[in-house]
Amino acid sequence: MNKYLEAEKWILDRGSHKGPYSLDKIEYLLDELGCPQREYACILIGGTNGKGSVTAITESILLESKDYNVGSYTSPHLLSLKERIKIQGKQISEKLVIDGVKAIKEITKVMDKESSIGYPAFFDVMTALGFWAFRESDIDIALVEVGLGGRFDATNGCEPEVSVITNIGTDHQQYLGDTKEKIAHEKLGIIRKNRPLLTTEKDSAVLEIFKKECEEKKAKLIVVEPNYGFELIESKTDGHYIKLPFNEEKIFFPMAGKHQLENLSLAIAIIEQMKKNGFEISNEAIIEGIKKSHWNGRLQFINGEPGVLLDGAHNKEGLEKLIEYLNSFYKSNKINIIFGALKDKPYDQMAKELEPFGNNLYFVPPNCPRSLTKEDFEKSKLSEKWKWFDDFKSALDSCKNDKEHNTLVCGSLYLISDALKELGC
Repeated sequence: MNKYLEAEKWILDRGSHKGPYSLDKIEYLLDELGCPQREYACILIGGTNGKGSVTAITESILLESKDYNVGSYTSPHLLSLKERIKIQGKQISEKLVIDGVKAIKEITKVMDKESSIGYPAFFDVMTALGFWAFRESDIDIALVEVGLGGRFDATNGCEPEVSVITNIGTDHQQYLGDTKEKIAHEKLGIIRKNRPLLTTEKDSAVLEIFKKECEEKKAKLIVVEPNYGFELIESKTDGHYIKLPFNEEKIFFPMAGKHQLENLSLAIAIIEQMKKNGFEISNEAIIEGIKKSHWNGRLQFINGEPGVLLDGAHNKEGLEKLIEYLNSFYKSNKINIIFGALKDKPYDQMAKELEPFGNNLYFVPPNCPRSLTKEDFEKSKLSEKWKWFDDFKSALDSCKNDKEHNTLVCGSLYLISDALKELGC
C-alpha cells in the first residue's frame, strides 16, 4: 500500500463520533497544530440544505478574483476523500494529505490514550487536516461547510468573520432535536459576537430565534430575499438566464432548479459582505464565477442517449426541491427514475412523491451498510410499483433501452457516487 492510501485508510478508520459531543477534541488538535485556522479569513456555511451549493458558487466567484488564494472544505465526498479539501479549486494533493496526517497522527497518539481529551473521530481529523492544509498552502480565504449541526461540529473550531445558515430543515433529528426550533439552536452555534449572520430562512418562528440569538451576541442578522442581486430572465432544464445590475448582457447560471437561485442570492450577499470587510472582488469576477458555478450530484445533467440527471436529495426538504423541479420540466414528458435509499430515511414517502413523474420505476440499493436490503424492499410498499435491481449498472442498462426518456438518479448521495463511477464522471 502506498503512503497516500495508508494515510487515507488511517483517516477513514477513525470512525464516527460516539459522544459526548463538544469542541474539545478539535480545539486540542488545532492548538497542537499551531492554530492554523487563525492564519486566514474563514466563512462558515451551515444549514440543512444548500450549504454545499452556496459554498461552490461563492468559491467560483472568489477564484475568478485572481487576487486571493482560496480554499474550501465540504462534505460528504462522492468519489474521493480528496474532494473535501480544495486548494484554488483543485483537490488536495496526495503529498499534503500524507504530510498532514503525519503531523495529526502524532497528536492523536496522546489523545487516544487520554480520556479527558477524547478520541478524535474521522470528521475531527479530516477537519483539522483541512485547516492545516489551508495554512500550508498560504490560503487567504477559506470557505468551510459545516458537517452536522453547528454548535459542536468540528468546523466550528474556526473563528469566522462571516457566518451563514442557509435554512433550517428537519434532517438528523436524532442528533439535533425533534423540532425546527431545537435544530435552529444547534445550528446557531456557529455565529460569533459582532460578526454578521446571513440566511435565506423564511419560517417566521425560526427567524425569531435567529433574531434573539443575534441580539444576544450583537451579531448583525442579514435575511437575504429571493432573487437578491439579480433579475431572473428565464429558467431552463439545466440552469437559468439572469441579469446582474452592473452588467447589460444576460448570463447563464448553470445550476438547475429554483432553489439554486436562492443559493445564488446568498452567495452574492456573502461576496458583498466580504467586500465590506475589505476584500477586493470585481464585477467581472462575479460574472465569470457565476457562469462557471458547478456542484456535482445536485440536479447535475449529463448528456447522453438518453440524458442522465443526478440529484442527491435525501431528506424531506431536498425532495421538495426536486419535486418542484420535476413539476416544472417533467410533468407531461415523464422520466425514468432510478431511486435508492437508506433504512433511516422516509423512503416510502419519497418514492410515493416521485412515482407520478416516472415512466419506469427502478430501485437500486446504494453501496452503504445502511441501505435498504432486498428483504426490506419486498416487505415494503415499494415492491408494488418499483422494480428491484441489484446494482446501478443493471438499472441504467435497462433505462438505455428507452431512447425517448431521460433518466433521473436520486434518493441517496451514496447512489449518486455509484452513478458517477459508472458514468465515468
